[in-house]
Amino acid sequence: MALFDGKFYDFYTHPAPGDRESVALMAAVAKKYGYSGIAVTNLTENDLYMADKSGNFSIFPAFEIPNKRAKLRDEIKKRKEDASILIVKGTDEYLTREAAETEGLDILLQPQKFNNVLAKIASDNSVTLGFNIGSIIHMRGEVRVRELVLMKANLKHARKYDMRMILTGDPHSHYDIRSPREMAALSGLIDMTEKEAFDAMSTTPLGILKRKSPDYVQEGIEII
Repeated sequence: MALFDGKFYDFYTHPAPGDRESVALMAAVAKKYGYSGIAVTNLTENDLYMADKSGNFSIFPAFEIPNKRAKLRDEIKKRKEDASILIVKGTDEYLTREAAETEGLDILLQPQKFNNVLAKIASDNSVTLGFNIGSIIHMRGEVRVRELVLMKANLKHARKYDMRMILTGDPHSHYDIRSPREMAALSGLIDMTEKEAFDAMSTTPLGILKRKSPDYVQEGIEII
C-alpha cells in the first residue's frame, strides 16, 4: 500500500468548548483533508461521538492530565482504564519524568528535558511520544528555533529506543487543520522520515485505539 492511502488521525484537537458546531465543522474539514478521525480534548462526553452519517469518520474522547505535580501519577492511574486517550504535556523536567515513569499514559506530548534514560523508561511503559507540529506553524523567531531543536533531540531519543511516535497539528479551529501530506512535509523540518510521519499519523493512533478496546488484554492477546 502506498503511503497516504491509509487511515489518519489527530489525537490532540481543541474545538471551541461547549460548541457542537465547532466540533462538527472541525470533523468535516478533517474528513475532507483525508483523516478518518480526531480525538477531542476539551469537551464533555455528551458532545463527543458526533461521527458523520456515513459512519466513516470518528470522534474520540481525549483527556489532558492537568500539569499538577503532586497529582499527576494519581490522575493517570485513576483514568488509565477509561476509554479516553490520556495525554500529558511534558512542560518541565519533573512532569516529563513522572509521565514517562507512570504506566497507563497514552501520549507524552512535546516533553522538555527528555533524554535516553526517560526514553527507555517510557518505551518500556508503552508511552507514545507526541510531536506538536502546530507549534512550528504558530511560533516565530528564536522560540520556533528552540522548539525545532527540542523536537529533533526528542526524535533521536525515540529512535534509539524504538518508541512509538505520534503527530498532532494541535488545531483550535478548522482553519488550523493541515492535511496528512502537509503534516508529513512539516515533520521533515525535524528530520522525521516520510515513513515515520505516516506511522505517527496512522499506525500509532490505530495501535492506541486497539489498546483502548474492551477486547484488548495485552500485546498479542485479544478476546474473541
